Amino acid sequence: MTSLTKNIFKYSITLILSALLMWYALRDQNIQLVWEKIKEAKITWVLTGILLNLISHLSRARRWNLLMEPLGVQPKLHRTFIALMIGYFANLVIPRMGEVTRCAVLKRTDNVPVDKAFGTVVAERVFDFICLLSLIGLSLILEFDRFSGFLYEKVLNKEASGAEAGITSTPLFYAAVVLAAGLAICVVCWNKIKSISIVEKLTTFAVNFLKGLLEGFLSVRKLSKRKEFIFHTLFIWFCYYLMTYVVFFAIDATALLSPIAGLVILVIGGLGMSAPVQGGIGAFHKLVTAALEGFYSVNKEDGMAFSFVIHGSQTMMVILVGGLCFITAFLISRKVKTNDIGKNPNLG
Repeated sequence: MTSLTKNIFKYSITLILSALLMWYALRDQNIQLVWEKIKEAKITWVLTGILLNLISHLSRARRWNLLMEPLGVQPKLHRTFIALMIGYFANLVIPRMGEVTRCAVLKRTDNVPVDKAFGTVVAERVFDFICLLSLIGLSLILEFDRFSGFLYEKVLNKEASGAEAGITSTPLFYAAVVLAAGLAICVVCWNKIKSISIVEKLTTFAVNFLKGLLEGFLSVRKLSKRKEFIFHTLFIWFCYYLMTYVVFFAIDATALLSPIAGLVILVIGGLGMSAPVQGGIGAFHKLVTAALEGFYSVNKEDGMAFSFVIHGSQTMMVILVGGLCFITAFLISRKVKTNDIGKNPNLG
């Protein structure tokens, strides 16, 4: 099988997975009712959410510049923003291709070495991962009663079956027993298990991943503008939060939800966007709808309408802005070639 055939097969699988996830998210929905609610969304709040997302992208571009400064490369902010938006655009076509794509764009427009740029992207993702974990922890603390109540009633099914519905009568209990038994076997037989090829590869990957997280986290020590870097990191996620919360007001059923609910939906949506499918399609919609219904008693059609409004508006923004940036980058790269990129890599 050729490399091209493998790539086509791999990305076809992700497209099929996206379609299946979307079908699963919509299978028990009244689609006509969802569409009616989407049409009733207040456009002012939707546009406000789009503006906040654009501001976060601009802040992210500046943060990326800060990471590249210690490497001796300083592309102009608008060039970095263009590369970033093209990367988001690429993610809608091929999952996780955006990180490589934006580095390749900077190579063409500013002659920034791809390996150096990609190293900064990895470091950037480390800090985003830390922020997401922190927000997950904060959400669990602030909404502990809702989370524990949901776990107790929906997962453990405690109320449904009375005394017979104890923990030992739930699938969760048996899953925990199997997991514990599996861990015990791994501990006892580790010397034999670790010699298995796939286990060895997974172990190596996990160790390298953890090392990469640590190195990325410690890389901020090399920055000359650490305070500005930390500011942009926090500001990016603050914009993400505001973007989520303001779109609540676009749908009547979510307009009365609390600011804390905005944080929870941001976290849940972030997990959905992390799914290995184009733009988190399907996974985002299902998780956000389930969270709104399970934690805040929002009707499932209203929850699905909200997920489509926020995800759809941001996706259209990426398509529009990313497409314009793609054309701009093409024109810049042609101009750079004309003016001898080796003598003036930042021309334009």
